[in-house]
Amino acid sequence: MSRNMRWGLAGLAVVLIAAGAVLIWQGSEHRHAEVIPWGLLVPGYVYFALLATGSCIVNSIYTVFGYKGPNEEYEKIIKLGVFFSLASLIPAWIMILMDLSKGPLAAMSMFIHTKEGFSLFFQPRSAIAWMALLYMIEGLLLLVELIYFIRGEVSEKLKMMKSLELVIALAVLIASVLVFSNLGQVFGDVMAIPAWYGPHMAVYFIISAIAIGAAGQALFVSLFARSLGVREFTAWYYSRILMISLPILAFVKGWMVINSYYNPASWEAYREIVSTPTFYVFDVFLLLVLPFIVAIVAYYRKNMALLILATLLLVVAGFVSKYNLLIYPQIAFIQSYLGEAGHVHYAPTEFEMMIFTGSVLVYIALLILGVLLLPLKPGEKPKTLYIFK
Repeated sequence: MSRNMRWGLAGLAVVLIAAGAVLIWQGSEHRHAEVIPWGLLVPGYVYFALLATGSCIVNSIYTVFGYKGPNEEYEKIIKLGVFFSLASLIPAWIMILMDLSKGPLAAMSMFIHTKEGFSLFFQPRSAIAWMALLYMIEGLLLLVELIYFIRGEVSEKLKMMKSLELVIALAVLIASVLVFSNLGQVFGDVMAIPAWYGPHMAVYFIISAIAIGAAGQALFVSLFARSLGVREFTAWYYSRILMISLPILAFVKGWMVINSYYNPASWEAYREIVSTPTFYVFDVFLLLVLPFIVAIVAYYRKNMALLILATLLLVVAGFVSKYNLLIYPQIAFIQSYLGEAGHVHYAPTEFEMMIFTGSVLVYIALLILGVLLLPLKPGEKPKTLYIFK
């Protein structure tokens, strides 16, 4: 990459962060209560959290289980994968904080309470409080893991400490699984929404995370696959993950719909989902059927273009699927409460769109800056930031 291109990308990243910050600030300042309490920002948060956590689980195939590829190709992309996981947490944090409150300081009320003076108190019965804590732990562990891999590139002492590497990797994997098990609990305990209630949400979120996280990471890694000489491995490896995870996701999703059919209260919500054309277009065809077929061909031909097509379909349809699952059951619940009072319709407000768009712009900027500033590829020495010197 030429010097001028690096400066151009750095300038673009700064512009994106500035634009994103303005949109987030304006959107949060003018937000107001909506008929649907968990609107666009909640599916947005869940989606990016899936992207980050699923990417962590994919990384564990190398970091925990020791798979390096036929010719040790995985060592060339692992830092890219860990950085992608860490960066993908940021938009999730922004959206959930903006949704819960007017900003990060107000969100701290989950932990800090004024009672007989100032005191710090964690609420162990609050699943949302646990979500905040687990995400902070996961983010910190990912940062530690990234620093370890970067320093291990130039430190023979660290490179030989395989037990430390395994401990860090295990901690990241455990935190990732706990995060989405707990997220499933957040939705699974909402008895007012029968479509969510039950233990199936945790399983659904974990397998969704693997599929979406693998797709997102594959898109990011594919940008560097040619220069790293791992195009065939990337196409073969990520296609294989999609071939395994998508049938399991289809089974779990189908089981959820069939099970709800025999529960009148739950079926009220799922009927809202399956009666929309987007369910069959996005949830079935573009999320499950077409990416699976394309991934099979990409796997056997080791074709990068087909892998990119499959992952693009998954990334887009995966968001629509989560949006449908979180929005339509709320519509069904409110309509059942109102009865004949009227039909409920939800569309994201301008201010929700501003926060969502701003978060995505910040995310893109962070990915660009990470590639420019951090030594994420083999042979790059840590020389840009002080902590990595």
